[in-house]
Amino acid sequence: MLRTFQKLPYLRRGSLYLRRFHSSAPPRLRHDGDIVRWNSAITAHLRAGRVGAARRVFDEMPERNVFTWNCMISGLVRNRMLADARGVFDAMPFRNSVSWAALLTGYARCGRVAEARELFDRMPERNVVSWNAMISGYVRNGMVDRARELFDMMPVRNDVSWLTMISGYMKRKRVREARELFDCVPSPSTSVCNALLSGYAEHGYLKDAEELFGRMQRRNLVSWNVMITGYTQARMMEVAQSLFDEMPEKDTVSWTAIVRGYLKNGDVDAAWKLFQDMPNRDILAWNTMMGGFVMSERLDDALRLFADMPDRDLVSWNTILQGYVQQGDMDSANTWFRRMPEKDETSWNTLISGYKDEGALSLLLEMTRGGYRPDQSTWSVVISICASLVALGYGRMVHVCTIKTGFEHDALVMSSLISMYSKCGLIIEASQVFEMIMQRDTVTWNAMIATYAYHGLAAEALKLFDRMTKDGFNPDHSTFLSVLSACAHKGYLYEGCHYFRSMQQDWNLIPRSDHYSCMVDLLGRSGFVHQAYDFTRKVPSNLQINAWETLFSACNAHGNIQLGELIAKNVLQSRPTDGGMYTLLSNIYAAKEMWSSAASVRSLMKERGLKKETGCSWIELKGDVVSFSSNDNAHPLIERICHEVDNLSVLIEEAS
Repeated sequence: MLRTFQKLPYLRRGSLYLRRFHSSAPPRLRHDGDIVRWNSAITAHLRAGRVGAARRVFDEMPERNVFTWNCMISGLVRNRMLADARGVFDAMPFRNSVSWAALLTGYARCGRVAEARELFDRMPERNVVSWNAMISGYVRNGMVDRARELFDMMPVRNDVSWLTMISGYMKRKRVREARELFDCVPSPSTSVCNALLSGYAEHGYLKDAEELFGRMQRRNLVSWNVMITGYTQARMMEVAQSLFDEMPEKDTVSWTAIVRGYLKNGDVDAAWKLFQDMPNRDILAWNTMMGGFVMSERLDDALRLFADMPDRDLVSWNTILQGYVQQGDMDSANTWFRRMPEKDETSWNTLISGYKDEGALSLLLEMTRGGYRPDQSTWSVVISICASLVALGYGRMVHVCTIKTGFEHDALVMSSLISMYSKCGLIIEASQVFEMIMQRDTVTWNAMIATYAYHGLAAEALKLFDRMTKDGFNPDHSTFLSVLSACAHKGYLYEGCHYFRSMQQDWNLIPRSDHYSCMVDLLGRSGFVHQAYDFTRKVPSNLQINAWETLFSACNAHGNIQLGELIAKNVLQSRPTDGGMYTLLSNIYAAKEMWSSAASVRSLMKERGLKKETGCSWIELKGDVVSFSSNDNAHPLIERICHEVDNLSVLIEEAS
């Protein structure tokens, strides 16, 4: 397997040629000296990803102008081939501001901000485009404060400058600073107003959005569409529909926005009615409606819509593929995938995501052999599968491939690697990956905090949380879930209560079901079972069920039968078919030698045809994943395995 990965053509350092280009390159152009036609051919090749063909045309040109060189740089940057782009840049006989900005943008997009800044500082002359490119690079990589420093140094600003900076603040949820900067704009254009408006709507500041929308001197379709989208995200469909009806003019984006709103709020029938009323439908509208059917598990309706489409694109085919994968029908998904007239990385990623075993790795190899470059989603999905299988060998091979393909600084991919090493028990490796990430985001911090929490290293988890907030990152629900879980496993009662209050008072986060369950677990593990009971009764009723189950486990651990029986009745009223709860209740009775009560519960389970879901575990051995489940005697070496388990049990007893 490792040798196969190493043979992939695009993994060779500095290679410009991808295997799929060899069969798709069109005939060579005649040497007629027409630079415009040569440049057009290079541009077409690069936009289609045919870098090898573009390079051959470039090499055969009798003469080149600065546009030719800039086309090559931009195309190589687009295909994440920065070393080659830098080589072309260095070989240029003359450069203009576009040449510098193209390479600078490439470095910034790949997370190599220091190199982008070095290039920016070397520029012989800078125009507003150059300044905006560097500011955008900082913003893209989460370095908003550095972006602001550069913004304040700009000799001249245009709408793009203001829009980039305001959007950067909004992406980091720094709404107050975005608003303050907006107030400094001399005469805000509609596009700058829309940037702030979009941020308000996205983050739920609808009152502020309404106020800004009301005082905008000029509104365009984007302004109206942003407000409609904001209302739909807030589940205020009546207001969204009213605003939609008030619009002086509508385009397909407006219609699609309201259709998407109904779909996201679960009203597929209302969305379908609006879709049928649309005066003009573009392919995005068709795909949105079809995606809504897939999301609602109405694949048959999606297939009928697919058949009625006047035109289809790759998204249309991928949407149906997603429907099959979502249903777990991998045979049909494979058949559909093989029928597709064209595929892209999303097609491969969708199919790969449907597998939960080594089949995903086989597909990854097939994907790369076909000349497709795995992207962020590919690596994240494959690494997650390696993590779920605890397949460390495969995971390490994939880690090597992510480095060779330039994803060693990608926050999402590296976060997946942190989680993979964590699930394999390799905390030091997870920490090393974390420390190597140049530009972290909240997901990255969460992955490392969760690693410490999962392995019972509560002190390290809390220290990292403090470091995260000091570095200017805002914790989210996932962050606090890991922190509370760490406190629960170590019995840090005071700290857990502090962080539970802090998430609400300091960070304006409303606790979810899992957060309440963690607090119940913390109280139960600390011996405060009755306090945990009082706490659970105060939890919002729609979030109580998991908290009751957690409290029941605490009663089981402390042998509190009376309270356990009361909780079991509450849970079974909501989940009468919960076989696991019946089993736990039976175990409580058995632990107290209340055999008749235990037998009654087991008998009731049998009458109702209930079973506890069988537990399963697996391990990777010499490249193969071997799984085990309760009462499973199918393994050919089961006798030797049981013998070794008995020996281990004896050793454990002697050690204790």
